[in-house]
Amino acid sequence: MTRARDNQQEADREIFAGNQEAKLTMRVDCVTGYAIIMTDSKGIVQTWNLGAQHITGKEAREMIGQHISIFYLPEDLEKYKVIKNLALARKKGSHEDEGWRLHNAGLKFWAHVHYTAIYDNQERLTGYAVIVRDMTEYKAKSDEQERLIGQRTEELKNAFERITDAVMAFDNQWNYTYVNQKAAEMTGIPKEELIGQNLWNRFPGEQKLIIHKLYKQAMEEQRTIQTECFFPPLQIWIHATMYPSFDGLSVYLQDISARNQTEKALLESQEKYRQIVDTAQEGIWMIDQHNKTVFVNRKMCEMLEYSEQEMQGRPIVHFMDYEERQQSFESLDRRQQGVIEELEKLLYTKSGRRIIVHMSANPIYDRDGKYEGALAMVSDITERIKLQRQLSEQEERRQKELSKAEINAQEKERTKIGEELHDNINQLLVTSKLFLGHAVQTGQYKANTVRSMECISQAIEEIRQLSKGLVGPSRAASIGLVASVTDLVVELSSLKNIRINFDHDFFQEEKTDEGLKLIIYRIIQEQLNNIFKHAESSEVTIQFVHRDACLELWIKDNGKGFDTTKKRKGIGLANIAGRVVAYNGKVEIFSSPGKGCSLCVIFSLFQ
Repeated sequence: MTRARDNQQEADREIFAGNQEAKLTMRVDCVTGYAIIMTDSKGIVQTWNLGAQHITGKEAREMIGQHISIFYLPEDLEKYKVIKNLALARKKGSHEDEGWRLHNAGLKFWAHVHYTAIYDNQERLTGYAVIVRDMTEYKAKSDEQERLIGQRTEELKNAFERITDAVMAFDNQWNYTYVNQKAAEMTGIPKEELIGQNLWNRFPGEQKLIIHKLYKQAMEEQRTIQTECFFPPLQIWIHATMYPSFDGLSVYLQDISARNQTEKALLESQEKYRQIVDTAQEGIWMIDQHNKTVFVNRKMCEMLEYSEQEMQGRPIVHFMDYEERQQSFESLDRRQQGVIEELEKLLYTKSGRRIIVHMSANPIYDRDGKYEGALAMVSDITERIKLQRQLSEQEERRQKELSKAEINAQEKERTKIGEELHDNINQLLVTSKLFLGHAVQTGQYKANTVRSMECISQAIEEIRQLSKGLVGPSRAASIGLVASVTDLVVELSSLKNIRINFDHDFFQEEKTDEGLKLIIYRIIQEQLNNIFKHAESSEVTIQFVHRDACLELWIKDNGKGFDTTKKRKGIGLANIAGRVVAYNGKVEIFSSPGKGCSLCVIFSLFQ
């Protein structure tokens, strides 16, 4: 009885599965948007739904039993395209293809075809499921878009050929992808020969040119760069604009030699005029038609003890007493009538001192002959003795000011020299000494002597640079703060029996100012020197910490520490404090005898 029940359940499941398959087949047959075709393992059509009939124009009775290649183009059949597609589906499990196919009415349609290999439970190929979609309308739109893009591209190329600027484009491997006629003329090479050529291979001697360095910078930083520079190969001045992308670089070059010459001549003329006016031994005073000051030169300002800004806009009678003003109104009226006069006037300086001046006054007119104001050449003619005394006093004051300024400048220079000697040369010599000491202790003379010589050579270079211009440490190229500190840690760790930990995981070097990075490096260098000389520590930790809008530098050691309340000799910590001030930072020191030392330097990144 149990066996009968089991047989009945099995029969029910088969009937249910058959019903499900029948329902699925019915749904597939009703789909009209897609051709859904089943073939056997050789590609012979087994099923042909309404969608297949709609797309190909062929009915099921025509296609069932036919090979699926019946609606392929003859040229595709010659290339065995159907066989290749089925083979790829069998190998990969599925395969997609696009191309023109034949409609029953003799027309063609663009089809997207998806082949899926079908296997039985024993993994034997039983056939293929083929889904076809008519993409003719999409293909037409796509072709039209490509045509329009090609047309616009050609129009742009023609426009670039017509402009007078040189236009070039490179891919991200620095191969020429476009050169207009003007660019070809500037290089002296036909554009057909440049396309596909590598810039650095074609012009190997020009890699050090400013313009080509900026090409690389624009690509590295992915930002537009504009510059004006001299181009030695052609002996011309150019204005260059570089537009980078991840795919390459577009460059626009304009010959500005003629404009530069004009601007240079104009600037030279203006500079000569300015020098003449500023160095004139007479005061130059210009007023407008309302008798208000519009220009005074330096001599005039000195004469009346006012700054140029203070005199601007003030009427000329402001510097006179009541009686002198009345006379001036009459002379100003004569100026408007075109009268040129030599006058003597009593003026009051800012301090209330009276001076007598000689004025040579001339009216000024615009291009239409309308009165615009007057120009006066002014000389101070106060009594000679008084003038000499005043000049003597002024000279004496000036000499004192110059002496003070010279003393201050000397003190600043001495301080700067001291800082440079301590921060740079002293550090190099100390390092050299450590290398030599290490050589004596370990017997490793060659390696340590070579390193010591390198440090001494660098110290010599630092002294040369210092004596030349006192401009601080000069570096041909920067390898980055993290790399520099890492090198420093490796070098110093090998010289002292001390462990140095460097934590920089969250340091954003690319967003840190170059000047600030140099300050941080010098502080680390300074503090490590202090630790080696005084701390007697076995372990040091250097750490960068980003906290809110601040960058914190921590340098900690486990040495003997010191009392922070006592005044210490030496300039090491003073130098650190001085460097920090330049970047609006602050220094905190945490230490006590026997407890080691922690130096914290905090820089605000958004001040």
